[in-house]
Amino acid sequence: MSDLLFLAHRVPFPPDRGDKIRSFHVLRYLSARMRVHLVAFADDAADLDPPVAFTDMLASCTILPRGKSQARAGLEALATGKPVSLTAFASPAMQAAVDRVLPRVDGIYCFSGQMAQYLPDDGARVVMDFVDMDSAKFAGFADDSRGPMRWMMRREARLLGAFEQEIAARVSASLFVSEAEAALFRTGGATGRILAVENGIDSTTFDPAGQAEKGGRQGRLGRRHPHPTTPAKAGAQSERPQ
Repeated sequence: MSDLLFLAHRVPFPPDRGDKIRSFHVLRYLSARMRVHLVAFADDAADLDPPVAFTDMLASCTILPRGKSQARAGLEALATGKPVSLTAFASPAMQAAVDRVLPRVDGIYCFSGQMAQYLPDDGARVVMDFVDMDSAKFAGFADDSRGPMRWMMRREARLLGAFEQEIAARVSASLFVSEAEAALFRTGGATGRILAVENGIDSTTFDPAGQAEKGGRQGRLGRRHPHPTTPAKAGAQSERPQ
């Protein structure tokens, strides 16, 4: 069985918002087929102690806090010539965590462009899930901004766009949530294998017939928590014996 590093800008659990729903289901699919080593940032303190129901899917789990302020990230971006999107997620501790896992894995699934800064220079074993074309989003913000903010948004769009294209040129594949996003990336000058992998629908959870039957059972038996979990006792860094 192969080993995979799954890099994410936020812990893919609970799947309660758009990007986390996508990353969670991708991770769950991959973990059923290989040993997945998750390295991710925490959005809040609760993310540092994920439930066993989640960590049991993983070969190892490393979750790090991210406390850098936007002001500091902005200053670092201006000082280094990098986009704020990258400096906001730049962390020596994260780089060290990635470096510890890299020798043990056969490939990398990188979720969200902010984490691409941690990819090794040789991207032959990397699938890059950009989800959206973030540089286009900042270009749109620039059109709606005025004064210094317009300059900042244009700078972000330009620098981040160049970074996205650099990454796409050296990874095995770049994924986007829709063909429209993938086409926009291609027409902007990106090269490499650029694919659309759309979000699906959980046909079991959202089956109307199944929901009606479930509702009937709950009416007879009382409501139950849909996702029972047990708090992890090992903390944010844990590893399943191989």
